[in-house]
This record gives sequence, C-alpha cells and structure tokens, in this order.
Amino acid sequence: MSEKNNYIPLREFFSESLLRDLILFLFLFLLIIAQDWPNIFLLLFPLVALAFSIFFRMINDNKWRTEFDNSRVIYNPLGFEKKHANRLNFCALLQLILLFWIGAESLYHPQLIDNYFIFFIAFLIFFYTFGFYWIFLDLWKNSRIEILLQGTGINYSMLNDKRFTENLDGIISFLKIKNYKKISMLNFIIFIILNLLNIALAFLTINNFFVGSEYYLPGTGIEDSKPINLPSIIYVILFIPPIITIIFLKIIYKDINDYSKEKLNKVIEPLPKNIQIKIFENLKALNRKFKEELRKE
Repeated sequence: MSEKNNYIPLREFFSESLLRDLILFLFLFLLIIAQDWPNIFLLLFPLVALAFSIFFRMINDNKWRTEFDNSRVIYNPLGFEKKHANRLNFCALLQLILLFWIGAESLYHPQLIDNYFIFFIAFLIFFYTFGFYWIFLDLWKNSRIEILLQGTGINYSMLNDKRFTENLDGIISFLKIKNYKKISMLNFIIFIILNLLNIALAFLTINNFFVGSEYYLPGTGIEDSKPINLPSIIYVILFIPPIITIIFLKIIYKDINDYSKEKLNKVIEPLPKNIQIKIFENLKALNRKFKEELRKE
C-alpha cells in the first residue's frame, strides 16, 4: 500500500447527512447574523451543540472504515452515534429558532423584550442542556461490543433493528449497571440543577436582586429599549454540559473496552476457525487493550 493510500481525502468525511445538517444550520445561522447581533455570545450555545453533533455524525458515517468486510463485530462503545448526532442537531436548530425569534422581537417589538426575556433564557438553556442529557437516556442498551453469531455482516443503516439487540449470547461487553446508574443519576441531577439555577438567577436579575451582565440585542436602543441582563450562571452553563459529557463518555468508553478475554473465547468457540481469526483481527484493530494482550501472548 502506498503512502498516499494511508490518508483519507477530506471530502470523504462529509456524507450527505452531515452536509444536510450543516446546510440547514448555516441557513438559520446566517439569518440570525443578518440581524446584526452586537454580541455573539448566545450564538455559542447552538454552535457547541452542533460541534458535538458533527463529532458523532462523522464517527457514525466513517465507522465502516474500522471494520473488515463481512465483519461479525458490532463495536458501539459510545452507543448509536447516529442517534446522538440527530438529537444534538435537533436541539441546536431549536436554539437557533429561539435566537432568531428574540432577535426579531428586539427589532420589531423592543418594548416586549422585558416580558419575554425570562422565558427566552429558560428555553434556550433548557434546549442546550437537554441535548447533552438526551444522548445518555438510552445509552445503557446501545453501548456494547457484540459478536454476531448468525449472518455474515453488519448493515449500519439497520443498527437500530431489534435483530441487533436480541443477541444476548453474543454480547461480550456492556455498560456495567453500577456505572450506568451513577452516570444516569448524576446526569439528571446536573440537568435539573443547571436549569433551576438559570431560572432562579434570571428572575433575581430581572428584579434587581442579583447582579447580571448587560447584553445587547440587535434592536437594543430602538424606542429607548435597554439591554437585557444575563444571569452570571449562563457563562458557566456554556461549559459544564460539554465537559460533563466528555467525562461520562470517557468513562463509558473505558468500561465497554474492558471486557473479558475468557467471555470472548467462549462466545466465538462454536464458530469456524477462519471466522474466529477474523474476529480477533477486527478486535485488534478496534481495541488497544486487546491488541496489547495478544502481543504479550
């Protein structure tokens, strides 16, 4: 294989679904930019959600590159990446629609901004935090390493099919119940706390009980309208969900990849020798720990 073939052209990373998401997002984003926002801080929320959506979309679209032809290995250490990408992209689009609405209101009905502000900031943070919370709701049943004991290959467009979730005998690794409970509980608590804090501090800021920071909307100044006061917690909320998500995904990835070699041998024992070798080679390409163990042997 030549050195040139070791590199994947950039255009091959952009699938039709990824381009579709980007075009729709950019269309709405440009409509907001056209409103001439003086400060783009609030636009960072849908951009962060989109970045995570693209990350999962690219993993899903290029997962086939890590699999051999007619592979019998289903390798989902992070669950169904396609589902994660769809959920985060949906929440990002909702945030853009909300931002476009508040920007238009500030231009055409600036006198009503004060009445709507607490609802706007509450829904914006809810959609943002819910996207990161949503991807963990059913992660426990999708995160696994599984060996297909029947059939000859994997069709990634059908990974949500029940046929790929009923092969309990072929599962060699899954998210431990203890870790799942901890992650689910912590994720839910963080989601609730962030939204309650946001609403409470927004209410206190509006009523001058708490010091916030002035934020200029496109229509600020029209009809003597004043800038809105953002609660300080919103600057923290921008970073907490992504950081927590990265930590949780790292824990899940490590947990899924820590599987028993004895369990694997027991599962593939009935399969023909050539299929066993193919499974071992595929796992070596996917799992660093497995590769190191084979090297020691």
